Amino acid sequence: MRKTALTALFVLGFAVPGYAATQQDVDRLFQAMRVEDVVDIMRQEGMNYAGTLAEEMLPDGATKRWEAAVGRIYDTESMRKGLESRFAESVADEDLSEVIDFFESDLGKRVVDLEISAREALLDPAIEDASRDNFERMVENADERLEQVGEYIDANDLVEANVAGALNSNFAFLQGLADGGARGAEMSEEEMLATIWQQEEDVRTETRVWLYSYLLMAYAPLDESDLDRYIEMTRSQAGRAMNRGLFDGFDPMFTAISSALGQEIARIGSDQEL
Repeated sequence: MRKTALTALFVLGFAVPGYAATQQDVDRLFQAMRVEDVVDIMRQEGMNYAGTLAEEMLPDGATKRWEAAVGRIYDTESMRKGLESRFAESVADEDLSEVIDFFESDLGKRVVDLEISAREALLDPAIEDASRDNFERMVENADERLEQVGEYIDANDLVEANVAGALNSNFAFLQGLADGGARGAEMSEEEMLATIWQQEEDVRTETRVWLYSYLLMAYAPLDESDLDRYIEMTRSQAGRAMNRGLFDGFDPMFTAISSALGQEIARIGSDQEL
């Protein structure tokens, strides 16, 4: 029910006595990694998805009432604050100085710019389709770049982590529908879980395709040695802590959003049927 697609895109740490990341470190990192821009893009992705959801599930489609509700749900300020708080808690005992050094370097800044530019470009359905076509061509041609991008994906466990997050969000959406009193959504928790697990392989396939399509496009301007340096950083203890912190920050955010969308679908759908 969501497009998560988290990469190792943010983070900040700073070497301090006791190797603990401070709030100032997190603030520095989030500014360096352009987190506000990333959250803005995620909001637009969510708004686009919500429009499709309304057309599929609401009798009157994406009405002004629905759009207003979705705008409140995807509130960027609350999204950023929640992300920052959970991330800071996750990395509180970590030394992230290596991560800072990388992302404040010229290469690190370039990586961030490429990831954000590609993510923004994928808001255009035509570009997203083209990125998927490019991935398919590279698979057919056994392009060497696939192995390197796959190495990055594996190093950060991006497929499985995103699949787990997506399934959690889908479960939260079903719970939201039920909590909101949607007609036909009366399911036990066991039935909801069974429904979600039936989606697992489809979600994994879609996640893999999206990640490869996106990252192949984003990292195309990087030469092999630069991407190797990035991969090496993400494999470090600081890099792993960063990645864990990102998922610890984003997963609850997306789960809460999915639950709220489900409840709003239930409320508006019930009113439209009266």
